[in-house]
Amino acid sequence: MQEPKEYEMHCDICKGTNITWSEYDHMIWCYDCQKDTKGFGGVFEGPIAIGAMSLLGMSLDRINLRTGKRSTLRMNENGHIEYVEVKNA
Repeated sequence: MQEPKEYEMHCDICKGTNITWSEYDHMIWCYDCQKDTKGFGGVFEGPIAIGAMSLLGMSLDRINLRTGKRSTLRMNENGHIEYVEVKNA
C-alpha cells in the first residue's frame, strides 16, 4: 500500500507530510497534529490521469481486507472505468 504523501497529499492543518492513512474513510492521520483530518487531496483534488499515474509509480488498486483479493481499474466495453478483481495466474 502506498502512503498518502506519495499521492502529494498533506495535512490541511499544519501542511506537513508526516501522515498516514486514517482508520476513517476519506481521512488521513497527521502524526504532528495528532489528529484525523480530511487533509489536502493531492492528485485526488482534480481529474485523475490514471495512465499517467501508473507511469509515475502510483497505484489506485484496492485490496479487500476481508478476502485479501486485489482489484484494479479497467475500462469496460461502454468506456466506463470500473474496479475488476485481479485473477491469480
